Formats: sequence, structure tokens, C-alpha cells
Amino acid sequence: MRDYIDNLDKGSDMMGFVRNIDSNGFIWICLTSGIEGRLWYTLTSTNKADIDKWKERFTIGQALSCKVFSSRDERLDLSLVGVLEQGTKVWGIVRSLLPGIGVRVQISARDYGIVPLTEISDSFNKDPLSKMKENDMVYCYVVSINNNRITLSTRKSRTSQRFKKQGKKTVSNPVIDSEDDLVTDKIYMGYIKSVSPSAGLYVTLGHNVFGRVLLKNMSDNFLKNWEPMFPVGKLVRTCVIEKDPRVQLSLKKSDLDAIKKIDNDNADTADVQKCLDEILLNRYKDMPSDDEDDSDNMEKEDNASDSDDMDDSAPRIVFSNHGNRTDNTAANKELETALKSSVTGVTEDSEEAEIYDTEDKENNDDGNKGKSFEKRERKRRKLEEEKETRKVELMLRDSAANPLTEDDHERLVVMNPDSSSAWVAYMAYCLTNGRVDKARQVAAKAVTTINYRLESEKLNVWSALFNLENSFGTYDSLMSVCREASSVNDSKAIFTRLATVFESSAKYSELDDIYKTVLLKKHKQSRKVWCSYGNALGAQGRFDEMRELLTRALKSLTKHKHIRTICHFAQLEYKYGEANCGSTMFENILTSYPTRLDIWSVYLDKTIALRDIPQTRRLFERAVGLKLPMKKMKFFYKRYIDFEKSLGVGGKVEYVQNKAQHYIQQERSED
Repeated sequence: MRDYIDNLDKGSDMMGFVRNIDSNGFIWICLTSGIEGRLWYTLTSTNKADIDKWKERFTIGQALSCKVFSSRDERLDLSLVGVLEQGTKVWGIVRSLLPGIGVRVQISARDYGIVPLTEISDSFNKDPLSKMKENDMVYCYVVSINNNRITLSTRKSRTSQRFKKQGKKTVSNPVIDSEDDLVTDKIYMGYIKSVSPSAGLYVTLGHNVFGRVLLKNMSDNFLKNWEPMFPVGKLVRTCVIEKDPRVQLSLKKSDLDAIKKIDNDNADTADVQKCLDEILLNRYKDMPSDDEDDSDNMEKEDNASDSDDMDDSAPRIVFSNHGNRTDNTAANKELETALKSSVTGVTEDSEEAEIYDTEDKENNDDGNKGKSFEKRERKRRKLEEEKETRKVELMLRDSAANPLTEDDHERLVVMNPDSSSAWVAYMAYCLTNGRVDKARQVAAKAVTTINYRLESEKLNVWSALFNLENSFGTYDSLMSVCREASSVNDSKAIFTRLATVFESSAKYSELDDIYKTVLLKKHKQSRKVWCSYGNALGAQGRFDEMRELLTRALKSLTKHKHIRTICHFAQLEYKYGEANCGSTMFENILTSYPTRLDIWSVYLDKTIALRDIPQTRRLFERAVGLKLPMKKMKFFYKRYIDFEKSLGVGGKVEYVQNKAQHYIQQERSED
């Protein structure tokens, strides 16, 4: 199995079925020959809104066509957006901020990359890490992959097509990918990479593009204690004074002013030549003229420091092999040792020791040589039989954990007849071998074998069969399977699963038919049916139909379900439609039910998510002005204080705290 995974190329197309969706961000998919892959949730789409609802977009048994993102160490990582190569654009999670270096971002289950300081934004600032927060989601561009070191970029000019069409002139700090992009006697912004007391500074201008600032080029004045003035990660303005053989930079104000004068002055050629002469004069006025030995020594010293300092290249990425699932290597070894002990009653060392002790004892007994030989032979034959038994048992255990053949899958479903994941894995194995009819037979056997009390397990198998017919069958065969399933299961659950299959495969006309002809007619008293159809319409951008659907739902549903239904559709307006419509719906509910704490909580969450600070404060002021029990008022005040703390405005936090204290004193005085 390891050889099979290692031989897979990046970007290889794989077909499988969803086996499990866990809470750690993984979607586990059964692939060919019992191989299991995992799909990290940020690799499910390039749309952030789709990634935020990744759990809702996938169901157990759903068929997926994936690409191999990376494969190593017997682990197969999959992707729905592309492969791990230069130029790929993916969403990542900020895991740590590295002062003076950049940002460490997780882009898959095991792959991490570094966003250098020069690649965070197109506009450099003194504190580039202030725009990043841990666990934030960022859109990244893969700049390079070199010896398992991944360099990423969050520049808009790299991640946005609009910036690429406009060109580099639209950004204040253009991308510098090589030394060829540098122009002599031009001003650039950069971050200090390293400091050497004897050699000077190294400044990062772009990805793997560095320049050296010699001590004589740091300032027009003599600097005695200059190291604290140039900490690592500081933003500096510099100019290129030499490119061959190495990039030499200058921080002198005189050099920078002279170049500015050239850029801003539209004088004639004589004036331009005068400015260039001024640059050369300032550059070499401090160089010694008499002592050539000192100059040679300085050059040797500089070259030596170059070889030492340039080893500190761009930050290395250390890939983490610690996934969210527990590594079972140690546990398997312990299980194997326990299995051996349970079969034989002794360990291998004790077996050999017992044989040797027996041999020594029998060799000392000259009168019973014949009997001793027969006894030793019986002992050896018994140990060999026990070892063969252990091998068979271990082989059966491994085949159950990682089924590779049809016999392994048959054995697995016999051992776990009520496990839908085992049956779905068997179906996936048949499909990857092109045996569609065999997969149908496995599904038919599964729905008759699984215990009738385990409805969720049966529904998972039916969902897998729906995906099979949707991908490899016809519409008539799919509807035939659906009618068969609805005759022996809950009709609403079956047709809801079928609607999910149509939505995931973007078959919107069939999706509308299922809701209009079946679900909204036979199950119009179900709030979940109306809400799920509204969610499907909102995801397609059909907002007018979604709002019309709410009107129909309120006419069909009983009155006690109206508030929850309106609240759900208001959230859909915030998610897909217009936030103003959602706000109006919440306001209408609170007008009739001003003390509903759950409605207030959802309304505040949606308003905070919009980052509309004035509107959020107005809502909190309305909430804390209500006449409610102290327990509910405590909830509002606590949320109000947390909101102001998140903004970092100290005066507002004190204002809310004082208001809460005043409320408590007022309540106590009334009591």
C-alpha cells in the first residue's frame, strides 16, 4: 500500500465516497483498493463562504472526484481545488506569527508555509504582522516549493486577477522575485533580515532577494552603538548602489535625497548629471585613499562575513506530521506483543531460553538421550505451529484494518454487518475497478443486512447508492431506487438525502422538481423542508424566490413554528442576500417578542459579523435598556463588554462597566 501511495503523482484524479466527517476539519474518503484519503476543509473550495459551511456541503456516502494534493508517509491528502505546486491559490489558516520572519500558515493537513514580511501586503508598513491574527483564514499564493520549504504570499497583486491585469504600477511596493528586478540608483523599501557587528546589515527586498548595507553606508554621521537602532524586522528605506557581484544598499540620507531629486526634477541633462555626481561624491567621500592594506582587509572581512551571514537564508519550513488523528504505530506494536503473549503464553526470548535450558538439561542426562531428542522435536514442532498461527492472525487483523482485495472487504462486512462505512468502502472498491453492477449488488445486500433499528446506517448506504446512480446511472434508475428506498424508510429523510445529492452535483432543475412535487406537497408541515429549500435557493442567488418561499411557508406551517422559520430566513439574508432585509426581519420579530433572548443573541451575532460598529452599539444600548430579569441582563452586559474589549477602546469598556454597576445598584435599591 505504501508503494502504491508513493507512486501516485500530484494532481492524479481519484474517485471515492465520503466515509466520515469529523470535527477536526477532515473529510475521510474511501478510495481505490481500500486506500483511505483525507480532505482538509480549506481545500474543498476557493470560495470562503463555501469553506465556512463545509460540513453542510458533504454527507456520508457522497461521491467525490478529487485530486492528489500530496502523498507521503502512507498518508494521502486530497484536494478539490488543485495541487501543491507553484502558482496554486489556496486558503490557509494562520497558525503563528514570527516576528522578523513572517507568518506561518497551514494550507493542508500536514503542509505549512511561511509568508515572508515582504509578501504579506503590497503596501509595506512598520508592523506588518498587525494585520494578521492566529486562526484567521487567509487566501495564499504558492510562490515557491524548494526542498519541502513552501513560500506563500498574501499580496493582492498575486492572489487577485484584477491586480494582475492592471500591472505592477498599481501597487506601492511591487513584487521583486529576483535581482534582475532591481534597478541601480532607485529607492526600495525592505525589512532588516539580519545584523552583523562586523559586516553590517542584510535587508530583505523580496522573495529570496537580499541586499547588504556596509557599515560605511548606514549613515552620513558616525554611529558608535548602532545595533539597537536596527532591530531585525524593522522597515527601512534604502537605495541600490551596486548589483555586481552582490547587491549593495545604502541607508544614507544624502543618497536617498539625491535620488529623490532625480526622480522629482524635470531639469535638463546637465542638472541630472550634477545629481549623479553628487551621489558618487557622497558614496566615496568616506573611503580611505592612502591605506590600501586597510581597504583590502576590510574587503576580506566583508567577504568572510558574507559567507557566514548568507547561510541564514529564508526561514525553513518544518512540516508537521502530527495530524488530528492519533498515530497508531505504538498502539499496534503493543497490540501485536499482547497478541503473541495471549497465543503462546510466553515471549520469544523466553521460548528460546526454555529450549536452551531443556537442551542443556537433557544433554547432561546420558541415560535418556533418545527420549530427550523426541521431546525437543515435539517442543520445536509445537512452537513452529504456534508461530504460523500468529502470522495468520496478524495477517487477518491487518486485512481487516486496511482491506486491499475483495476477500478482505467480504471479511470486513461479515465482521461488521451493521457498519455503513464498511459497506460504502466495499462499494467504492467495486467502482474503482469499474464494476458498477457489483457495487449495486453490495448496496442491495447492505440495506437488507443492516439491523432495521439502525436507520442512520441504512440512510448512509442509500445515500451512497443515490450518488452511484447519479454518477453512473440514469435519471430513471435513480428515481426507481429512490421510490424503493422511500417504501421501506421514512419518505422525508429519503427525499431530503436525494435533494442533497442533486444540490451537490449542481442539478438544480431536478432539485426543484423534488421539492415542488414531493417534499413541499407531502411534508409541507415540516419546517426543516422549507428551510433547506430556502438555503438551496439562497446559495444559487435566487433571492426573490427565497423570499416568496418564506411567505408560502408561513401559510403552511403552524403558528408556533413561525418565529424559528423567520429567524432562519433572516440568517439566509445575511449569508446570501441583503443584510438590510435580514435586519428588518429581526426587528419585526423583536417588536412582537422583545424578551426573546435567543433572537437577540442571533441578531447581535450577525450584526457583529458585518463589522458595523455603530449599528452594533445601538443594538446593545437597546438591549441593556430593556426591563428583563437580572440573569438575562447579565448576558447582555457581558456580551457588550466583550465586544468593546475586542475593539480595544478603553474608554468604551469603562463606560459599559460603569453602566452595569449602576444597573446592579439600582436593582438592589429597588429590592
